[in-house]
Amino acid sequence: MVECLLCNKNFRNEFSLQKIFSFSSLTNSQICHRCEESFNSLNGKRTCTKCGRLLDIKAINPCADCQHWQDPDFTNRALYEYNKAFKEYMVKYKFMGDYRLRLVFQTELSRVINKTKKMVVAIPVNPDTLKTRGFNQVTGWFANVKYYDVLTPIDTTKAVAQSQKTRKERLELKQPFRLIETAVSAIKGQDILIVDDVYTTGRTIRHAAELIRNAGARSVTGLTMAR
Repeated sequence: MVECLLCNKNFRNEFSLQKIFSFSSLTNSQICHRCEESFNSLNGKRTCTKCGRLLDIKAINPCADCQHWQDPDFTNRALYEYNKAFKEYMVKYKFMGDYRLRLVFQTELSRVINKTKKMVVAIPVNPDTLKTRGFNQVTGWFANVKYYDVLTPIDTTKAVAQSQKTRKERLELKQPFRLIETAVSAIKGQDILIVDDVYTTGRTIRHAAELIRNAGARSVTGLTMAR
Protein backbone atom coordinates (compact mmCIF):
# COMPACT_ATOMS: atom_id res chain seq x y z
CA MET A 1 0.00 0.00 0.00
CA VAL A 2 1.14 3.55 -0.80
CA GLU A 3 0.02 6.86 0.74
CA CYS A 4 -1.37 9.33 -1.80
CA LEU A 5 0.66 12.54 -1.76
CA LEU A 6 -2.48 14.63 -2.27
CA CYS A 7 -5.27 13.13 -0.14
CA ASN A 8 -3.03 11.05 2.20
CA LYS A 9 -5.21 7.96 1.78
CA ASN A 10 -3.60 4.57 1.25
CA PHE A 11 -3.96 2.93 -2.15
CA ARG A 12 -2.57 0.01 -4.10
CA ASN A 13 -0.55 0.57 -7.27
CA GLU A 14 -2.17 -1.45 -10.03
CA PHE A 15 -1.58 -1.32 -13.79
CA SER A 16 -4.42 -1.57 -16.28
CA LEU A 17 -4.09 -3.74 -19.38
CA GLN A 18 -4.16 -0.55 -21.46
CA LYS A 19 -1.14 0.80 -19.60
CA ILE A 20 0.69 -2.53 -19.71
CA PHE A 21 0.33 -2.78 -23.51
CA SER A 22 0.99 0.90 -24.16
CA PHE A 23 4.75 0.17 -24.42
CA SER A 24 5.47 3.05 -22.05
CA SER A 25 7.57 2.48 -18.96
CA LEU A 26 5.55 1.32 -15.95
CA THR A 27 6.16 3.54 -12.94
CA ASN A 28 4.38 3.53 -9.61
CA SER A 29 1.92 6.38 -9.22
CA GLN A 30 2.42 8.84 -6.37
CA ILE A 31 -1.30 9.64 -6.13
CA CYS A 32 -4.44 7.53 -5.92
CA HIS A 33 -6.73 6.88 -8.86
CA ARG A 34 -9.37 9.30 -7.56
CA CYS A 35 -6.89 12.19 -7.29
CA GLU A 36 -5.39 11.27 -10.65
CA GLU A 37 -8.81 11.52 -12.31
CA SER A 38 -9.36 15.02 -10.89
CA PHE A 39 -6.67 16.34 -13.27
CA ASN A 40 -7.72 16.87 -16.88
CA SER A 41 -4.99 15.65 -19.21
CA LEU A 42 -4.93 17.42 -22.58
CA ASN A 43 -3.32 14.46 -24.34
CA GLY A 44 -5.32 13.62 -27.45
CA LYS A 45 -7.83 16.46 -26.94
CA ARG A 46 -8.56 19.43 -29.18
CA THR A 47 -6.32 22.27 -28.08
CA CYS A 48 -5.20 25.62 -29.47
CA THR A 49 -2.28 25.04 -31.80
CA LYS A 50 -0.55 28.17 -30.48
CA CYS A 51 -0.94 28.04 -26.67
CA GLY A 52 -2.33 24.61 -25.78
CA ARG A 53 -5.71 25.81 -24.39
CA LEU A 54 -8.46 23.20 -24.31
CA LEU A 55 -11.01 24.01 -27.05
CA ASP A 56 -14.55 22.85 -27.60
CA ILE A 57 -15.66 21.67 -31.01
CA LYS A 58 -16.95 25.12 -32.10
CA ALA A 59 -14.05 27.26 -30.86
CA ILE A 60 -11.74 28.98 -33.33
CA ASN A 61 -8.19 27.69 -33.62
CA PRO A 62 -5.86 29.44 -32.82
CA CYS A 63 -7.92 30.69 -29.87
CA ALA A 64 -9.09 34.30 -29.47
CA ASP A 65 -6.22 35.16 -27.11
CA CYS A 66 -3.59 33.96 -29.57
CA GLN A 67 -5.12 35.97 -32.41
CA HIS A 68 -3.68 39.11 -30.75
CA TRP A 69 -0.05 38.00 -30.61
CA GLN A 70 2.32 39.09 -33.37
CA ASP A 71 4.74 36.15 -33.11
CA PRO A 72 3.41 33.50 -35.52
CA ASP A 73 6.42 31.23 -35.03
CA PHE A 74 5.94 30.60 -31.30
CA THR A 75 3.83 27.67 -30.10
CA ASN A 76 3.25 26.20 -26.66
CA ARG A 77 2.07 22.76 -25.60
CA ALA A 78 0.35 22.21 -22.26
CA LEU A 79 -0.05 18.82 -20.59
CA TYR A 80 -3.04 19.62 -18.35
CA GLU A 81 -5.97 21.98 -18.12
CA TYR A 82 -5.61 24.50 -15.29
CA ASN A 83 -8.74 23.31 -13.48
CA LYS A 84 -9.64 23.36 -9.78
CA ALA A 85 -7.54 20.28 -8.98
CA PHE A 86 -4.46 21.66 -10.69
CA LYS A 87 -4.86 25.04 -8.99
CA GLU A 88 -5.06 23.36 -5.58
CA TYR A 89 -2.01 21.28 -6.45
CA MET A 90 -0.01 24.40 -7.36
CA VAL A 91 -0.99 26.12 -4.10
CA LYS A 92 0.47 23.21 -2.11
CA TYR A 93 3.52 22.66 -4.32
CA LYS A 94 4.53 26.15 -5.41
CA PHE A 95 3.15 28.52 -2.80
CA MET A 96 3.24 26.31 0.30
CA GLY A 97 6.53 24.74 -0.80
CA ASP A 98 5.70 21.03 -0.43
CA TYR A 99 8.66 19.70 -2.42
CA ARG A 100 7.40 16.11 -2.26
CA LEU A 101 4.66 17.06 -4.71
CA ARG A 102 7.19 17.40 -7.54
CA LEU A 103 6.90 13.61 -7.80
CA VAL A 104 3.26 13.79 -8.95
CA PHE A 105 4.20 14.95 -12.46
CA GLN A 106 7.97 14.43 -12.54
CA THR A 107 8.00 11.20 -14.56
CA GLU A 108 5.49 12.39 -17.16
CA LEU A 109 7.00 15.82 -17.78
CA SER A 110 10.55 14.49 -17.95
CA ARG A 111 9.51 11.83 -20.48
CA VAL A 112 7.82 14.44 -22.70
CA ILE A 113 10.84 16.76 -22.51
CA ASN A 114 13.39 14.09 -23.33
CA LYS A 115 11.36 12.97 -26.36
CA THR A 116 11.81 16.37 -27.98
CA LYS A 117 15.64 16.16 -28.13
CA LYS A 118 15.75 19.95 -27.77
CA MET A 119 17.92 22.22 -25.65
CA VAL A 120 15.91 22.77 -22.47
CA VAL A 121 15.61 26.14 -20.73
CA ALA A 122 13.56 26.56 -17.55
CA ILE A 123 11.89 29.85 -16.62
CA PRO A 124 13.95 31.12 -13.66
CA VAL A 125 12.64 32.03 -10.21
CA ASN A 126 13.31 35.38 -8.56
CA PRO A 127 16.27 35.01 -6.12
CA ASP A 128 14.18 36.24 -3.18
CA THR A 129 11.48 33.70 -3.97
CA LEU A 130 14.06 30.95 -4.38
CA LYS A 131 15.55 31.82 -1.00
CA THR A 132 12.13 31.69 0.65
CA ARG A 133 10.69 28.62 -1.10
CA GLY A 134 13.97 26.76 -1.50
CA PHE A 135 13.42 25.44 -5.02
CA ASN A 136 12.38 26.28 -8.58
CA GLN A 137 9.01 24.59 -9.09
CA VAL A 138 9.79 23.93 -12.77
CA THR A 139 13.17 22.22 -12.36
CA GLY A 140 11.69 20.32 -9.43
CA TRP A 141 9.70 18.37 -12.05
CA PHE A 142 12.87 17.39 -13.91
CA ALA A 143 14.30 13.88 -13.57
CA ASN A 144 17.29 12.99 -15.76
CA VAL A 145 16.67 16.16 -17.78
CA LYS A 146 19.66 18.18 -18.90
CA TYR A 147 18.77 21.87 -18.83
CA TYR A 148 20.64 25.14 -19.26
CA ASP A 149 20.62 28.31 -17.18
CA VAL A 150 20.17 30.85 -19.94
CA LEU A 151 17.88 33.43 -18.35
CA THR A 152 18.06 35.44 -15.15
CA PRO A 153 15.53 37.91 -13.71
CA ILE A 154 16.35 41.58 -14.22
CA ASP A 155 14.80 42.57 -10.89
CA THR A 156 16.40 40.44 -8.17
CA THR A 157 14.13 41.72 -5.39
CA LYS A 158 10.82 40.08 -4.58
CA ALA A 159 7.96 41.88 -6.32
CA VAL A 160 4.23 41.18 -6.59
CA ALA A 161 3.71 37.53 -7.53
CA GLN A 162 2.40 36.84 -11.01
CA SER A 163 -0.54 34.97 -9.51
CA GLN A 164 -1.66 38.17 -7.74
CA LYS A 165 -1.67 40.31 -10.86
CA THR A 166 -4.69 41.01 -13.04
CA ARG A 167 -4.74 39.87 -16.65
CA LYS A 168 -4.18 43.47 -17.77
CA GLU A 169 -1.14 43.79 -15.47
CA ARG A 170 0.29 40.53 -16.77
CA LEU A 171 -0.08 41.61 -20.40
CA GLU A 172 1.63 44.92 -19.64
CA LEU A 173 4.57 43.18 -18.00
CA LYS A 174 7.87 44.55 -19.26
CA GLN A 175 10.74 42.26 -20.19
CA PRO A 176 11.53 40.55 -16.83
CA PHE A 177 14.61 38.63 -18.00
CA ARG A 178 18.05 39.11 -19.42
CA LEU A 179 20.31 36.56 -21.03
CA ILE A 180 23.25 35.20 -19.07
CA GLU A 181 26.18 36.41 -21.15
CA THR A 182 28.13 33.16 -20.95
CA ALA A 183 25.13 31.21 -22.27
CA VAL A 184 24.59 33.22 -25.46
CA SER A 185 27.03 31.18 -27.56
CA ALA A 186 25.29 27.95 -26.55
CA ILE A 187 21.93 29.18 -27.88
CA LYS A 188 22.98 29.98 -31.45
CA GLY A 189 21.62 27.54 -34.00
CA GLN A 190 19.81 25.44 -31.40
CA ASP A 191 16.20 24.28 -31.16
CA ILE A 192 15.12 25.56 -27.75
CA LEU A 193 12.33 24.28 -25.51
CA ILE A 194 11.28 26.72 -22.77
CA VAL A 195 9.56 24.99 -19.84
CA ASP A 196 7.27 26.78 -17.39
CA ASP A 197 4.59 25.78 -14.89
CA VAL A 198 1.37 27.46 -16.06
CA TYR A 199 0.54 29.36 -19.25
CA THR A 200 -1.89 32.13 -18.24
CA THR A 201 -1.61 35.07 -20.65
CA GLY A 202 1.58 33.83 -22.28
CA ARG A 203 3.41 37.12 -21.64
CA THR A 204 6.20 35.64 -19.49
CA ILE A 205 7.12 32.72 -21.72
CA ARG A 206 6.91 34.90 -24.84
CA HIS A 207 9.30 37.43 -23.30
CA ALA A 208 11.74 34.57 -22.72
CA ALA A 209 11.23 33.27 -26.27
CA GLU A 210 11.89 36.71 -27.76
CA LEU A 211 15.24 37.03 -25.98
CA ILE A 212 16.35 33.55 -26.96
CA ARG A 213 15.22 33.92 -30.58
CA ASN A 214 17.08 37.23 -30.88
CA ALA A 215 20.21 35.53 -29.56
CA GLY A 216 20.28 33.30 -32.63
CA ALA A 217 18.29 30.19 -31.72
CA ARG A 218 17.04 28.22 -34.73
CA SER A 219 13.61 27.68 -33.17
CA VAL A 220 11.91 28.35 -29.85
CA THR A 221 8.84 26.52 -28.52
CA GLY A 222 7.19 26.29 -25.13
CA LEU A 223 6.03 23.48 -22.87
CA THR A 224 3.95 24.11 -19.76
CA MET A 225 2.42 21.76 -17.22
CA ALA A 226 -0.93 23.51 -17.48
CA ARG A 227 -2.95 25.99 -19.54
